[in-house]
Amino acid sequence: MDVDLKKYLYKASAYKSASQKARVLTEAWASDNLKCPACGGTLILLPANSRTSDLRCQSCGETYQLKSQSKPFGKKILGAEYNTTIQAIRDGRHPSLILLQYDLNSLSVQEVRILHRSWITEQSIIPRRPLGPQARRAGWQGCLLALESIPSTAFIDVVRNGSVCPSQIVRSKWQTAHSVSTLAYAQRGWVALVLRIVELLPQEFTLQQVYAYESELARSYPANKNIRAKIRQQLQIIRDLGLIQFIGPGVYRRVFQSMQ
Repeated sequence: MDVDLKKYLYKASAYKSASQKARVLTEAWASDNLKCPACGGTLILLPANSRTSDLRCQSCGETYQLKSQSKPFGKKILGAEYNTTIQAIRDGRHPSLILLQYDLNSLSVQEVRILHRSWITEQSIIPRRPLGPQARRAGWQGCLLALESIPSTAFIDVVRNGSVCPSQIVRSKWQTAHSVSTLAYAQRGWVALVLRIVELLPQEFTLQQVYAYESELARSYPANKNIRAKIRQQLQIIRDLGLIQFIGPGVYRRVFQSMQ
């Protein structure tokens, strides 16, 4: 895999907008260099008018949306129209995200992380204020994706600090992230929130330490009046996914390193 973007400058020569040039450069790089983390297949660019996805694997059909920028990604990123996004999540149509950061001076890819689609839940989507009546698209409502609310298990590193990660590690991390797709959609939001808390705790942690976040979980699920029972249920599910181990009454251990 080559991290050089300069070889694609000819494809962006017809564009004047810096953002359009960056889009063309990074799309061309992604389709030429990235392999599908699910199966190792070739990614092809979809037509420019495709609504939610930018790339699709020729072999297994996995779809991806590319988001690229020259600055490191923060805690939140811009999403699409709010209701369309929520419906895509509910229908299981939301693609995985390719988060690509490049260096503007050297025109080289610095970081590529793939966020597995199954961990993008309604709880991670923040609605924005609808556009006012004077706007060209009056009433249109965008959204933000809160990356900070998603556990690190959901992310697969492909390029780190300009260096390409081994393909076998990429495939292994994809399979780990993919494990949550076996759960019913309604379960994934809870699992993601509780696992995100687990990542904030020491490698070996107690049930009481997770209970300390009870009020935070209650804000996400105000209708649930038995948060502690729900926490215990989620820890059992996370254990069954192979992400934590039960080592004694009320004591657990993460079997992965947190990226915090």
